[in-house]
Amino acid sequence: MNFKKVSEVRKIFLDYFKEKGHTVVPSSSLLPAGDPTLLFTTAGMVQFKPLFTGAVELPYTRATSAQKCLRTTDLENVGKTERHCTFFEMLGNFSFGDYFKEEAIEYALDCSVNHLGFPKEKIWITVFENDDEAEKIWLSKGIPKERITRLGKKDNFWGPAGDSGACGPCSELYLDRGPEKALPDCGVKYECKPGCDCDRFLEFWNIVFNQFNQDTEGNLHPLKQTGIDTGSGLERVALLLQGVDSVYDTDELRGIIGEVEKISGKTYNESTKVPFRVITDHIRSVLFTVSDGIYPDRTGRGYVIRRLIRRAVLFARKLDLKEPFLYKLAKSVCDIYKERYPELEKHISSVERTLLAEEELFLKTLEIGLEKIEVLVSKTKSEGSNTFSGKDSFLLYGTYGFPAEMTEEIVAEHGLSFDKKGFEEELEKDRQSSRETWKANKVSLFTGIKTDKTQFLGYDVLEAESDLKFIFSDNKQTSTLKEGESGVLVFSSSPFYPEGGGQVGDIGFIRKDGSVFKVLDTQKENDIILHIGTVLSGNFSDGDKAILEVEKERREKLKFHHSGTHLLNGALRNLLGNHVLQKGSIVSPEYLRFDFSHPSPLSVEEIRNIESWVNESIVRHIPVDTKVLPIEEAKKTGAVAAFDEKYGDSVRVLQMGDRSLEFCGGTHVGNTGDIGYFFIKKESSPGAGNRRIEAVAGPLVVETFQNRFAELTEAVQNLNLKIKDELGEEGSSLSIKTTIPGPDEIRSLFESKGADAVVTLRDLSEKLSVELEETQSKFLKEKKNRESRDFENNPDIIAKVFENSKVIGTAKIVSAIFESKDAKALKGLSDNIKVREKEIVAILASKNAEDASIVITCSSSLVGKIHCGELVKTACEILGGKGGGKPDMAQGGGKEVSKVEEAVRSALEKASSSLNGGK
Repeated sequence: MNFKKVSEVRKIFLDYFKEKGHTVVPSSSLLPAGDPTLLFTTAGMVQFKPLFTGAVELPYTRATSAQKCLRTTDLENVGKTERHCTFFEMLGNFSFGDYFKEEAIEYALDCSVNHLGFPKEKIWITVFENDDEAEKIWLSKGIPKERITRLGKKDNFWGPAGDSGACGPCSELYLDRGPEKALPDCGVKYECKPGCDCDRFLEFWNIVFNQFNQDTEGNLHPLKQTGIDTGSGLERVALLLQGVDSVYDTDELRGIIGEVEKISGKTYNESTKVPFRVITDHIRSVLFTVSDGIYPDRTGRGYVIRRLIRRAVLFARKLDLKEPFLYKLAKSVCDIYKERYPELEKHISSVERTLLAEEELFLKTLEIGLEKIEVLVSKTKSEGSNTFSGKDSFLLYGTYGFPAEMTEEIVAEHGLSFDKKGFEEELEKDRQSSRETWKANKVSLFTGIKTDKTQFLGYDVLEAESDLKFIFSDNKQTSTLKEGESGVLVFSSSPFYPEGGGQVGDIGFIRKDGSVFKVLDTQKENDIILHIGTVLSGNFSDGDKAILEVEKERREKLKFHHSGTHLLNGALRNLLGNHVLQKGSIVSPEYLRFDFSHPSPLSVEEIRNIESWVNESIVRHIPVDTKVLPIEEAKKTGAVAAFDEKYGDSVRVLQMGDRSLEFCGGTHVGNTGDIGYFFIKKESSPGAGNRRIEAVAGPLVVETFQNRFAELTEAVQNLNLKIKDELGEEGSSLSIKTTIPGPDEIRSLFESKGADAVVTLRDLSEKLSVELEETQSKFLKEKKNRESRDFENNPDIIAKVFENSKVIGTAKIVSAIFESKDAKALKGLSDNIKVREKEIVAILASKNAEDASIVITCSSSLVGKIHCGELVKTACEILGGKGGGKPDMAQGGGKEVSKVEEAVRSALEKASSSLNGGK
């Protein structure tokens, strides 16, 4: 085999399928579009899921791509094996109702042998256990039967990606790497072939024959059109073509390892390969995910990214890297991939900032946490237990920032199992508890404490040295706080903002000569700033000098939301009137909430105008100015005061040009343009005479729209599928065809249009929501009409009605009771019954979910003998309802569903009596 670089393999594959009439489709974002069931794009077919199911119109019938993917299901194996990666590129060719097994197999073999250069005589094949057709095709292509293996569902049935979607049996191509790669006993204890756990046979191509659509309950439904989904791992193909044993020895990944060698000063070899591989894999994953706008966080996708960063930092210690280093790698890794993925270079500064902040945050507690794990492991073993407790793992998570999965890996190295259930129970307890416990204690225990006020430094710096003046623990003042103890520290000065003016308190760390105090909350009593938290290591005593460090990223989000709150208040007063008074607010990292006096709900137009007013203020890049003035002078400026704040002799006045002028002690941006964007998520009422607005500002606006459009995409695709399944091609005119932006387009729109993108995306989301609702209504109406037509004209139903006929003279009476039919359907059926007899009375009823319906008709020749209106009234009295009508047609109903049989029987008896002349 000829050596080929990774970039060459990628190009050969895409060019081959382009020549075969496939559209080359760019890689989609790692943030899946329209599939909330997936955290990340995990396979090449993810962006094509709606094309396989028929949920959207086909822009092409065959496609090819090199898709960036992220999977963390086997994260603990990354670094320890030759081939496990979290980030990888998947080469793929796809057919949507175009070609199927014959062509897919032909393409796979031709591309592998004649273009990539795999020797045909070394290629083995697997097929699904009962797929005779696939085996027959492979035989016809010259693959002998002895090199074809049948495997079960676990190995040779693929999909779907996520909880639902296209899936089917598959066929895989393996390369025989020679008996020297086999385990010592392969061929002795059993026959060595694909499916064996040894390294002799390596899969490099998987063809999925999509035949089914799996719903969210796991049921398989035949696809209306079959499809082909091929996956060929780029790194794995390169491994085989380059003749190396590990994907980490292929040219691109080996280039990253070289950069790690430069930074660490260590050499990549057998003894150091695990940390080198972990760092190499994880920096790729983080570079690509953050470039796609997925940021580290405490939950969801962000939690996975944070875990990857922290795992890389942990393994870096094995290379003696104890300072931030990942951010230094980002640019060199970007240079390797930027030609294929230009978004990397576009967002490299954001990636570097994010990585540095995350590394610094974790490094603050990593050393102490590792020491704590050693102590806890020793304690566990001394107690004779083989299981590391959930309580201890939660301590490491909540206090030292160790993701539970990372703790599980570490304790496994010590031979201990992990109590996952116990950890989750502790996590749930924590979610249900509240910071209010601290606040209650603070109010009752600190009132009356006398000490010098704390000078607040947080407007200018987020890190400062200060003198420890006061310690409080166990309901009393104390002189020292030791490791593991919780309490309150008071300093002469502090950059930590104490909760006030709606803004939640800062969190962070306080350090002194190897001692660390984790600040979990910051409160205020009079002018004293209370740092509430726990000593992670060492101890703190009165008179100590310490470094106080506020968590930067969190403070940034608070600034966006607090400044956004001021602009919102300005918008409300400007657009609604000066009667608007603040009645409460919350400024958190995740959102802002603002309560204000106003007598009525805001209209859609008012909400849009308020939001636009704020975004216009952001676009104007207005400087944010502050002045500290004597209270009386401050009042003369006309500045708005918060309703529940107590002000001293002097106050801080914060001004944003002509848009906002308020008393405020909170932290803010330096310029309104720094906020970026503002979006109102919800308007409601917290109580009579007041309204409430919930909004987000800054990067969270982008994330909010990405999530909103993902939900809309899923809803539209599901509805289109329902329409197609239940109405067939005739219903295609009802399907929603509006193009919905994906995560990449949304992010690009914000980058190009700034805050103006909010209007565009709000308009589109509202338009889509209305279209979705209207289409749903039209679909249900058409479905009901079709069901009614099918019911009314069904010859079997009509025949069944006539089975229960009663002949009286020249006339016939028929009756029937149905389930879940409305009066219109019953009327349509009765009309079809009437044309089949000269003289007939039809009494038709239906039991519905909440009521019953009845329709009675008769031939015109029977009018005089029969009055349908009177018959219906008789029946409806029994049903507890009303009804009536003309002599030849009447209808009604009632709530007494259980009495339908009695009502029909009564009408039948009365009709019979009338036809018998009253006898």
